[in-house]
Amino acid sequence: MAATPRRCREARPTTLLALADELLEEIFLRLPAAADLARASMAGVSFRRLIADHRFLRRFRAGHLPPLLGVVPSRHRQDDPTHLAQPPHPCAAAAITLAGFHAADFSCSFLPSPKRWHRRDLRDGRVLLSGVPHGGRFDCRVLVRELAVCDPLYRRYVLLPAIPDDLAASVVRPLPFEPFLAPPLAEDKEGMSFRVICLAQCATKLVLFIFSRGGAGAEQWRSITFDNWAALIAGDEPETCWWPRMRHYAHGSFCWAFYPKGKLIMLDTRTMDFSAVDLPPGSNQMQVIILEAGNGRLGMFMNEYLTRELSYVVLRNDGHGANQWQSEAMFSLPLNQRNMLMGVAGGYLLIHGIPETTFSFPWAEREDVKVFSLNLKTLQLELFFASKYCVMDGHLFAGFPPSLSPPTI
Repeated sequence: MAATPRRCREARPTTLLALADELLEEIFLRLPAAADLARASMAGVSFRRLIADHRFLRRFRAGHLPPLLGVVPSRHRQDDPTHLAQPPHPCAAAAITLAGFHAADFSCSFLPSPKRWHRRDLRDGRVLLSGVPHGGRFDCRVLVRELAVCDPLYRRYVLLPAIPDDLAASVVRPLPFEPFLAPPLAEDKEGMSFRVICLAQCATKLVLFIFSRGGAGAEQWRSITFDNWAALIAGDEPETCWWPRMRHYAHGSFCWAFYPKGKLIMLDTRTMDFSAVDLPPGSNQMQVIILEAGNGRLGMFMNEYLTRELSYVVLRNDGHGANQWQSEAMFSLPLNQRNMLMGVAGGYLLIHGIPETTFSFPWAEREDVKVFSLNLKTLQLELFFASKYCVMDGHLFAGFPPSLSPPTI
């Protein structure tokens, strides 16, 4: 008699909850956007525990651009609000997580004597502020002795030690004194390392003060003096070369465009060395924004002052050892407005539009100022937000939702 075949036991379907943490991590790392990860974290306690782990968040953030959430005004005034991305912009869903109870305090009102602090820079979820003496006024030509770095989301701060007297003595009557945040040379496990760089242009030299928090040589100021920096811009006398106000960052270097001289000056934040490349011909009549192009190259958006024409060029090697800017694309910006380039962050170029009739009416009757974004991948132009306020010199803020943002201080 033939044996009766045994039935194979049916395998139970594997659910996400039954997967090992290592596999879940790899799945979550492949989610396309931070908003998707935030939704996954709300699906259960085990998911939330894994996603909230600092090690996992570092891996996720390393492979994903933080969304562009809004613009923080450079002026430190209570009546000058932060402007968040508005619907239907793709970043609006992430930006709304900073509203209401979870609102980030970019005015840093938790600092001692908060009204005397002036906002100087914003990077990687931190705000850099300089102290103004009681009863005094802000002056960009004064060597600042009080600096604070704040985490506006968690309302934490650290007061930096004053630049030592022997280092400060090397600066006499700076033309500009510009403090700004810089990435650390190496990240620590908790992601709390940062650097502050202060650039002081004097009559005959350039001085950098560097402060590092985290890593070797931390918590100390050091200085570097450049006596011949003006040779980078065609050998002019330093006192005739005013340092540009707008600062760019790409591929580990800060960049400043010296329009009349046709030079782009770059500070490598790893070696702290300066170098220079020529700007494209005719750029002295342009607004430019420097950004990262593919394969370690520099890209540049160019707009003839206040016009509709926007061009994109990339710095390439011509095959004979020289670098040349090559045209990649041309765009037309919205009609009936003057256009100002604001900067690049979170995968977008922001463009500040000013209606031509803006200053013809009282403030309450003016047409809203419109800020547009250009998606750097799709090249789609869309409205980012509209407001009565002009924020042309504001700080672009890109970051992850609060649930995916561990403390930075």
